[in-house]
Amino acid sequence: MKIRAILMDMDGTLLGKSQVAVSVRNMRAVQAAMKKGIHVIPCTGRVYDMLPPQLLTQKGFRYFVTSHGARAYDLEKNESVYEDLIPPQEASRLMQILEGKGLYNEIAACGTVYLEESITKPLDLSLVPEHHVWYVRDNCYTTVSRPSEFFAREGIGVEKMNIYSIPARLQESIYEEVTATGFIAHTRPGAGPNLEFSHHTLSKIRATDAILERLGVSYDETLAIGDSSSDYEIIKACGFGIAMGNAPDEIKAAADAVTDLNVRDGFAKAIEEYVL
Repeated sequence: MKIRAILMDMDGTLLGKSQVAVSVRNMRAVQAAMKKGIHVIPCTGRVYDMLPPQLLTQKGFRYFVTSHGARAYDLEKNESVYEDLIPPQEASRLMQILEGKGLYNEIAACGTVYLEESITKPLDLSLVPEHHVWYVRDNCYTTVSRPSEFFAREGIGVEKMNIYSIPARLQESIYEEVTATGFIAHTRPGAGPNLEFSHHTLSKIRATDAILERLGVSYDETLAIGDSSSDYEIIKACGFGIAMGNAPDEIKAAADAVTDLNVRDGFAKAIEEYVL
């Protein structure tokens, strides 16, 4: 089978323990695949400008699937080629539930992250996931005083929201309130200290459809590699699907092959064996 494109997950796949830097071996595998004329497409839950700088500065990347498929982006044309966003008024309603509670809520929109201004003065870094600290320290985010008013007024749709370090006393009520709106689908099951949700119609496969169509590449000519439930559809759809060694059993069962753990350069080992 001739591979013409690779759909590549980030966290738990390309990225190792730090979840920030790409290892030398993994980066060389990416570069070698590109040298063979293969389209390498990051396909991730991350917002665009939270991608590792090594990828954003590497020549050869054109298309990105971000925020679990909420956005497919064309770097060459600097435009979205597909979007499935939480509409502004629905996003505003969700923010009314969340704002004013001192929550660290990353609102992903327009390829970047917005934070409620009050939690950044000063920002308690203990609330921030370890692999997001670099992003916060470099002030890559945008602050708004009242997110619910801002997004409604500006008509900005939201790719997803990540809420971290929710106090135990609020976990159940916040989960129930945002779920009851009917606007969203969770990517983490059940109430807990961390929540992540996107538009209820979200599908990574539709975002990859938009990119592969532009490239004139079929799924039969595409290899997918990933480790989580959000990669399941793509691994099943592609001509060859690879699960990481750290993936759950149901992802491994859906794949054509299983590679090593992400912390042992399983991504590079898979590309070396099945592509190079």
